[in-house]
Amino acid sequence: MRVDVEVNGRKITAAPVAMRDQVEAPAVVLDCRRSTEIPPQEAPTPAEDLKVVRLPLAAETLSEQDLDQARREFARDPGPFLVMSQTGFRAATVVLAHAGRVLGWKPEEALARCPGLEAHRPLAGFLTRYLTEHADRSVRRDGNF
Repeated sequence: MRVDVEVNGRKITAAPVAMRDQVEAPAVVLDCRRSTEIPPQEAPTPAEDLKVVRLPLAAETLSEQDLDQARREFARDPGPFLVMSQTGFRAATVVLAHAGRVLGWKPEEALARCPGLEAHRPLAGFLTRYLTEHADRSVRRDGNF
C-alpha cells in the first residue's frame, strides 16, 4: 500500500516500512513508527542529504497536534517527503489529511485514495473528522500550508 500526492509542488509519499527502499530519493523522512516498532538494525539514520524526523503515532491517539507537527515539517522543506509507518496506514492518514485539507478534498475523496484505510476505524474516523472540521479552511489561496 502506497499513496503518492503532490501538494503545492511538494511530492509526498506514504508507504509501509517494507517499501521505503522503493521510494525515489526522499529528502525528508517522517517516521511515524513508535519506538517499540523500530528494530535497532532498521532505524533510519540521517545521511548528509537526508533529514529524518521522528513522529511516533498511535492510531487510537492520533490528534490534530500530531497533524500540525507533520504539516510544519511539510512547510519547512521542499521535499520530496517519505512518510512511513509499519503497515503504511498511519502514514497514509497523515498524508491524506494534509493533502485533503490543502486541496479541499471531501473525506470520501481522501479515503478513496487509500484502499483498505476504511477498515482501520480509528484512522478512517480521524481522517473523516479532520477533513470535515477543516473544510472551511481548505484550499489556501496564499500557498502556505
